[in-house]
This record gives sequence, C-alpha cells and structure tokens, in this order.
Amino acid sequence: MVFTMKICILTNAHKSKDVRLYYKLGRSLAKVSQVYLLCPYGIQQQSTNPYQIVVEGENSWSTLRHLHNAALRIKPDMVICVEPLTVLVGILLKKRLKCALLVDVHEFYAEAFGERFSFPFSLIMKGLYRLGENYLNSFTDAAIGVSAEVLAAALPSRYRKPTLVLPNYPVRSVWDYDCDVPADLEVICETNFDLIYIGGLTRGRGLFHILQMTALLRKHYPSLKVLLVGRFQNPADESEFNAKVTSLNLQGIIYYQEWIPAEKIGLLLKRCKVGLWTFDSRRKRMRRALPLKVLEYLAAGLPVLSTKSTLMKELIEKNEVGSVCEYNPTSMAKAARKLLELPEAEYAAMQERALQLIDSRYNWEAQEDTLIELIHAFIIS
Repeated sequence: MVFTMKICILTNAHKSKDVRLYYKLGRSLAKVSQVYLLCPYGIQQQSTNPYQIVVEGENSWSTLRHLHNAALRIKPDMVICVEPLTVLVGILLKKRLKCALLVDVHEFYAEAFGERFSFPFSLIMKGLYRLGENYLNSFTDAAIGVSAEVLAAALPSRYRKPTLVLPNYPVRSVWDYDCDVPADLEVICETNFDLIYIGGLTRGRGLFHILQMTALLRKHYPSLKVLLVGRFQNPADESEFNAKVTSLNLQGIIYYQEWIPAEKIGLLLKRCKVGLWTFDSRRKRMRRALPLKVLEYLAAGLPVLSTKSTLMKELIEKNEVGSVCEYNPTSMAKAARKLLELPEAEYAAMQERALQLIDSRYNWEAQEDTLIELIHAFIIS
C-alpha cells in the first residue's frame, strides 16, 4: 500500500529504536502514512516504513539544525516533536512547509529541569522552564501525552488545543517472540535472577537502597542474584556504586548490564522472578508517573515490588500483582521476601493476573485507534 501523507517524528535525545517512538507511534502511524523517525542515535533504515534516519550533531542543540534540514528534504505533511527544544524546529517547519505540528509529551520536563538546582532556585528554574515550554507548545496544532497531568502542565487548557492522552502502555504480547541473543548478553541470558531493576541508575531512583536491601536479603538467600540494567547519569554515583558493592561484599550477587536495545529486554525478563521499581517518594514527578518499565515487568509475567504511592497502590495492590512498600531498605527487603517466598501455585496465579491485566487493559493496541483518528482529522482538514 502506498501512502501519500508523510509524518516526521523529531527527537534530539532518543535512539531510533526507542520503544514509544518506533515500536508504538512509528509502527501505528505507518499503517496510514509514511513515517520518518529523525533522531541523533541508532541505526539508519530507509527501506521499510517506519523509516529511521540518524542525523549528525555534537550535542542536543547542534542536533536541532540537522533535524530541521533533514525534515526539509522530506517535506512532511505533519511533524511530531518529542522534546521542548525540538518544538523550535517544528515551528520553523510549520511556517515554511505549512505542515501540521503536534507535540508528544513524555514527562514533566519543567520539574526534571528544576531538580538540577537547589532550593529556592529549583522553583524559579522550574517556573521559567514551564513558561518557555508552554509558549512553544502554544504554536502546535495538537498535543499527545502520556497522562492528563503531563498534558495539562505542558499545554494548559487556556490555549484551547486538541489533546490526546496516550499512556505509555506496552505492546501486547511484546515478550512472546524469540530473538537472537547478542554475544555480550550470552552469560547473563544463561543466568536466573531473583530480582531485576531496569531504568536510570541514580540515587533518586533508589540505586543505593537496592544495594542495602540486597545486603539484608543475602542473609536469608546466600545464592541471591540481582540484575541491574541501565546507565549511570552521574559519574560520582557510579564510583560510589562500585565502592558500595565491594564494601557490602555483593560481588557475585549484584550483576550490572549497561542499557540494551528495547527489543532484547525480553531476553532478560524471562530469566527473572520479580521486577523492582524503586524511587524516592519525595520526588513528586515520580509519584505521579506511570512508568513503562513497571508495565513491561507485568507484560513479562513478573510480579512487581514498588515504592508505595497512590498510583502504585492502585495498580499493584488493587490488582494483586506484587507488593508496595515504604522507601527504605528494611521495608523493601521485607516486601521482597514476601514475593520470593510465595508458594509456587500463588506465584503462578500472580503471574497470570499480571499477564491478564496487560492483555485486557494496559496495552498499546487498545488505544491505537484514537491516535489514528486524530491523524485522520488532520488528513481530512
């Protein structure tokens, strides 16, 4: 089938195989148009729709110019911007090409920016960032977001723009396929793990609480194995992590794997028993976000151990697919023991509830039609 409409998705921070951009937005929109994912990292792939185009750029700012030039060559009918900075590019393209401009909001960018500063400058910088983000988004024709709260923060209702909530739910049966095992994952893919954490390796996401929890659990489970998958965002955190692993004598218990391609994560999840989602409950934006990783754990049939929050209690406790606890190593260790010591039949029942929850409600396919309807509205207009 030949599509005449062209859509460019612009990002200056994500890879070409980013889960939301490629496997969700890209593949869904490819059913009704030609989709071009323009990004600074990843692989070039221009033979199959959605197409992946990697542009040059020394940093997130210099990448903007290359995104603009690449999109100009494509001459899209619609541009979907991901980060606030890419909206600048989208505005220029809209003015020059008369194309539709949408923004896909993934997170509370202003809050995240404000956290780089200490109080009271954090509040000032958050406010300034929010004003700039709102102003840029006021030039868009519509906004997509992972939650209603995210959309309201990025594009207030006073601008009267169409909005669409598209939660970051996993693709149905995402881990049911078989794929080749990369050489650098062979050893880990032959090991069974009790606990797995996937995400940014930072203090605010409970990195050091996980190590202390592991030290407590080791007293009861001498053969315990914990897998951490992600990247360190702060070199100081990485140095402290390595020192802590040694001081707590966790060598051979803590396994670390740098970030891997999204399509390969299922290989690791199949080797694990419980998924971890830990975060500092004082971080407001983390309490309010429904993390994709938690849903991916559930999609793989893993019970989840999470820091307690209203959102996590509603998802995990109410549906009986894991356990929530206070944000401290002792509570985390107690909750982990509860899950690790479940009788086989109870664990299997919890796995089945997790899979059913994703299949019946928390999956991308359940909301795909609403995205395509929004795109059709622009095609008709």
